[in-house]
Amino acid sequence: MFFKALSFILRKPLFELLYPIYLLKFGKERDYIAERLKKASLQTRPKDVYRNLFFNGVDSLRYLQNKNIPVKFENWNLVPEKPAVFVSIHLGAFEMLHRGLIKSVESCVNLIVSEFRNKRLDNFLNSVRNVKNLNIVRDTKILKHVIRNKEILAVMADQSKFGAEYFDILGQSVPLFLKLPLTANKLGASIVLFRTFRRGDGHVIRVEKVYEPRSVVGAVDIAKIFEGWILEYPEQWAWNYKDKKMI
Repeated sequence: MFFKALSFILRKPLFELLYPIYLLKFGKERDYIAERLKKASLQTRPKDVYRNLFFNGVDSLRYLQNKNIPVKFENWNLVPEKPAVFVSIHLGAFEMLHRGLIKSVESCVNLIVSEFRNKRLDNFLNSVRNVKNLNIVRDTKILKHVIRNKEILAVMADQSKFGAEYFDILGQSVPLFLKLPLTANKLGASIVLFRTFRRGDGHVIRVEKVYEPRSVVGAVDIAKIFEGWILEYPEQWAWNYKDKKMI
């Protein structure tokens, strides 16, 4: 209990120590995020975003290492029968999502991830993600397997590597990868929109909306739901997406 309290207390001074060092190398990214926040007419500062990324990242790592992190699951009674595609965005301690999903549905989860340019970081994340019932994939061709075997597919909609479209969110052009879940829905899979966010000293993993197989749902409708999530916790979203001019 003492070490748990100590680690919580030390997070803030550790961030304050590391933040100026980070800006020496990534100052342009900070300026880019500041521009985004200004265009969205939000009072959130880039430092608020980085602080939350740091705190949520520390908690995510501890959670993946099976440490005692307070997490509350909400609305999981809404989870439909498989196959299903679980869709979220990089909000809150997002690395908790796939582990929480495994604990909640007790089924094989196929997680689509993007490869990091930094090989050491990529290998490290693969090692901490590597648990029973989690299949890490980097190819969207997994969809046919998921449908055929009635499994679960998990994807972060704001990782744009897989051919994203652009949607108006907070008056800005934001890339979202929604073609895969919408295709899966047409083929007979449910779409589950879920997210996580930090609340006080703990975290919430919540199912927000479920679309039954072959629903009449559009990508714009889903993008608007994501926009609401970001407005609720703007300091907990990554904000470093790229618009069309930067691709």
